[in-house]
Amino acid sequence: MHAESDSDVIQQAEASTAGAFFRDERTRGVVRIVGGDALDLLNRLTTAKLDDLVPGQVRETLVTTEKGRVMDAVLVLPGESAVLLLTSGETAETLIAWLDKYTIMEDCRYTDAGAEHTQFSVYKVPEGGIDGIPLPEEGAAGEHRIADAPVRVLRHDSVTGAGLRLLCDAADAEKLAVFLSEDCGLPRLGDHAFALWRVDALVPAVGHELSEHANPLESGSAASVDFEKGCYIGQEVIARLDSYDKVQRKPCRITWPDGAPENLLPATTLTAERRNAGFVTTHAYDPRSGMYRGIGLIRNAFADAGTGLTCEAEGTEYRVLVGE
Repeated sequence: MHAESDSDVIQQAEASTAGAFFRDERTRGVVRIVGGDALDLLNRLTTAKLDDLVPGQVRETLVTTEKGRVMDAVLVLPGESAVLLLTSGETAETLIAWLDKYTIMEDCRYTDAGAEHTQFSVYKVPEGGIDGIPLPEEGAAGEHRIADAPVRVLRHDSVTGAGLRLLCDAADAEKLAVFLSEDCGLPRLGDHAFALWRVDALVPAVGHELSEHANPLESGSAASVDFEKGCYIGQEVIARLDSYDKVQRKPCRITWPDGAPENLLPATTLTAERRNAGFVTTHAYDPRSGMYRGIGLIRNAFADAGTGLTCEAEGTEYRVLVGE
């Protein structure tokens, strides 16, 4: 695939500020879990309460490590014969290995079902919904025929920004993409413009703010944590941070006013007078301003707007400003 031009990115970025848009997420994975203990096991491994879900419902949850760091944000979709996990990236194999690690006596069997399905997400869904897409109640999953194809429409709260996830057979992917673009009139955002929208809206993403480097509370994802449901992997760490008010960092917009490297290593350190001030999680060139912008998980002491920070890449120091 060729890189998008600056004018393409600007056009998409402007469209994302004007109203709803969609993302083609065919690279997202799907894990099928068969067995009577699926929801109980997931409830003990992730941050949301899941053991009360029934077919026709959907819920987002975070898969966390023993240290309370984020592995993935997944949608849990129970059915009559299986539970589907819709992942946030090409993480199905990793997720299956993680689930299998904690499956001892439980009745659970895992299959990578990604090749069978395609996912699209719609962002900034208006209250009245999108013409041509039936709008389920919050937390519900409806099965409909859209663009002459069977499509499951999932409406869910999401810390990663989406309001609707559409799940269809892989063979129907292209016609659903055309329907969203031409019939619904929704702009399609590529990765570059989507990163800029996330910076503008301060929305976290898996592999960026949601990663092995951060816990849900400091990455702006506390809404996916149920503090009442009891134990799960990483729960002690997350609960202690919350109870003792020990969350040390928060997501902030950042700007490189004097230029920046084209690429940064994940979790590149930010400093203030040689003291650790946090790290970069998202970094993208914004052709609208001619500057690199991004998101950083910034220590509270340095999170005020206008604070000057420094990041180093390939032996060069770059000035960074904390934004509003």
